[in-house]
Amino acid sequence: MESEVDHVTEVCEHGAASHDGTESSAASAPEASRAWLLIEHPGPWPHEPAESVLPPPLASVVGAADALGVRVQMIRRPGRGRIGTMRSIYAGWTEGAQPWLRHATWTESAAGGLADPVAALDLEKLAAGSAPEFGSAVGEPVFLVCTHAQRSACCARWGGPLAQALAARYPGQVFQTTHVGGHRFAANLVILPHGLYYGPVGLDGAVAAIGAYQRGTVTPARYRGRAGQPKPAQQAEHARLAQAGSLDIAALG
Repeated sequence: MESEVDHVTEVCEHGAASHDGTESSAASAPEASRAWLLIEHPGPWPHEPAESVLPPPLASVVGAADALGVRVQMIRRPGRGRIGTMRSIYAGWTEGAQPWLRHATWTESAAGGLADPVAALDLEKLAAGSAPEFGSAVGEPVFLVCTHAQRSACCARWGGPLAQALAARYPGQVFQTTHVGGHRFAANLVILPHGLYYGPVGLDGAVAAIGAYQRGTVTPARYRGRAGQPKPAQQAEHARLAQAGSLDIAALG
């Protein structure tokens, strides 16, 4: 299967200022995105992730999650057009001082059985920010790069090469993903579990953002904000960040 990136045109409706950093992307992270559900799905990705064609058990959980206000993302490894019998599923919460991310693998053969992790996924707990008894805690951050061509060709044009390059540097931690919001700022990087948004970033900017995160800080360069924060809080945080030059992650709202 060819990826969506292979079919991207050179057309951009946003203008160069959106993608080269001339237009500020500060305080533009999605305000309502606190609870997250990531499901490995090679595609094709439709305009709305919740409309993806999935095995019935996964389609049901996606529909229920979407109805509860959980942010649903389809994900896939860079460079992989197909997946095997196992799919990665992540559930996470990005708000507050103790965000979390949990991971499980799902197979269609396990659906409905005692070993089915989806059966243990309490979506109401997830939507409320309480970690469900699902999978296991993730010990390292996950990096999402939007490459969703059905939403914007720019995401695939700029995000596809970035995801490939990051995957070579951070093996096992990088996923291409569906729309994360703000495609005019492609390429967009989201760092989980804290839900930190950066964009527009190239490879150097993304590596700098990830390096800062690994040191427990946030860098102001192309920092869009934190998912789940109201816009006024993002603006206040950005002002503090611009003045201080960096912020400890522990100081985030």
